[in-house]
Amino acid sequence: MKALLASLLFLAPFLSSGKEVQAVDAKLLKHPIQAALWKIDGPDLKKTSYLFGTIHLGDPRITYLHPNAEAAFKEADYFYAEVELDTTSQLAISLQLLRTDGKTLAESIGPILTKELDAAIKGINPAMDSAPFNSMKTWAVYACLPIIELQMSGKEALDVVLYRRAMKEKKIVGSLETANSQIKIFDQIKEADQIKLLATSIDQLKEEKASGKKMIDELLNLYLTDNIEAIGKTVKDYMEKEQGSDTAELSEKLMKALLDDRNLKMADTIVTKIIAQPEHSHFFAVGAAHYTGATAIQDLLSKKGYTITPAFK
Repeated sequence: MKALLASLLFLAPFLSSGKEVQAVDAKLLKHPIQAALWKIDGPDLKKTSYLFGTIHLGDPRITYLHPNAEAAFKEADYFYAEVELDTTSQLAISLQLLRTDGKTLAESIGPILTKELDAAIKGINPAMDSAPFNSMKTWAVYACLPIIELQMSGKEALDVVLYRRAMKEKKIVGSLETANSQIKIFDQIKEADQIKLLATSIDQLKEEKASGKKMIDELLNLYLTDNIEAIGKTVKDYMEKEQGSDTAELSEKLMKALLDDRNLKMADTIVTKIIAQPEHSHFFAVGAAHYTGATAIQDLLSKKGYTITPAFK
């Protein structure tokens, strides 16, 4: 449960550096071959601050930072994640994932889809079924399903690791937004549409089982090797498979809310944090997808007068 909010954007651990990288065996890496890192300088800053792209997954090869990212993290006085990730906050968040409609998950999605969900979960762990998720909102199960195996492994997502490390190192920690604002996006989806999303997520797991190729592993490898062209293709292919034609409009609205709309708000918040403490170095760690597309955070900050410099190598 602790990893769920860090993984709400499980579709979005994507990095765009604009540089071509040779194929690398990700299994041999100790850390990503490039840092998902940008420097922030400008008139309000007396010390350089940093934008860092995370992946909402857990693996020793990503929690062991690239040397550039490690140096930037150590330099920073302030650390900001997307949402607060301390234990108390995560417990409060988990309560908001519980159903409030008086139904169980099984009652809402019906016996046929429940049977398919049971089979999908048993395909990951034969000792499990959907019973532990019966009190959760349908969208929460949809978001959780692709990362069940990760949760069972006990590996904490990179964002959580960095947040706790920042606290341990006595940095001032904070967040760019509240978990409530993220949850609100999903809570506004009609139950019928939530059920459709869950069904497509189950279908995706079936395809992974049949092919032997796990999407999470592929995304992790892309983050580690920074294969830009492959990332773009994977995103497109996954979106098409995950959402399907019958939920295309919903998908478009959802991704706009999860990425574009939030990027605009996070960029404004970053500026506010910088202006409030210009004499300190700030380290902003959010999902790497927020640095891509028409509303990429680094581009928004450039338009606000800040100098953004890639620090990939």
